[in-house]
Amino acid sequence: MARHILSIKSLGEKASWLLVQQALGMPEPKMQSDFMAQRVALLMFSQHSLPERLCVSAAVRQMGGAVVYEGNRGSWRTEMSDYQEQLLPVFSYYIDCLYMYGMPVGGWDMEASCLRFPLINAGSPDAHPAHALADIACMLRNSRYLNGVSCGWMGCVNGTLHSLIEATAWFPFALRVALPSRSDAGPLKETAARLGTHVTFVDSPEEAVRGANYVFAGCRSGLTDEERAHWRVGPELLSKAATDVHLMLSASPVAAIGVDDAILASKASLLVQQAEYRLRVHKRMLHWVFLDNETGI
Repeated sequence: MARHILSIKSLGEKASWLLVQQALGMPEPKMQSDFMAQRVALLMFSQHSLPERLCVSAAVRQMGGAVVYEGNRGSWRTEMSDYQEQLLPVFSYYIDCLYMYGMPVGGWDMEASCLRFPLINAGSPDAHPAHALADIACMLRNSRYLNGVSCGWMGCVNGTLHSLIEATAWFPFALRVALPSRSDAGPLKETAARLGTHVTFVDSPEEAVRGANYVFAGCRSGLTDEERAHWRVGPELLSKAATDVHLMLSASPVAAIGVDDAILASKASLLVQQAEYRLRVHKRMLHWVFLDNETGI
């Protein structure tokens, strides 16, 4: 049976740790190889995202593979919805793996699908395993250990937040979450309660970042006009965090919670490092999904 990567939960503890450790151990993120030679990856994006398309395409091409991209225009989403069971086996004749972006994956039953090729979630509203694992690798690179590490999230609910909360089951960092007033925190709180990990929900960005070693600036699309003016990462807000605080963006700069230019360009910002480790993680994911003989992981 083909391996798939849809969420942190479906990966499990051993595979999640393995991917993070392998990403940290890569000597050069842009290293060329022939691992994907003669393999074709199909990118099916129901929403446009240049950063995700660049990262996935770079990973496949730098490993010697070919990429076919299908964007959010056309009728393929309807076809996939209505004829998924019939179409996916046909795809196996043309491609070797499939990346999906922008489509919820929570209800997918991959064991029942019996796909002959790997399916990788490149980002969805309810899960973004690559981003979460890459950001955890960044934290390990800068803090070495996660015990005692505190993270503060400010911004709307997205796939990265879902995956970071799931990741607290395997990785021992604490997470405080501040969501805008329009956000429905119910499902996330239920997940956190079920996990029983160090995830707490607070009412303001100030509470989220207080004493935090890492501050995650999520997307701002759901903020009210009043919140847009207040929910911003500036010197005053960061002064409430730990002295060695690092900033992580969990959306593209144009869509993320506002960050002062001086902070974004400072040593506190891990924006460039995040891009590096996302490339590293995607390469390790490709190795993992194609190593079918390693059934014990």
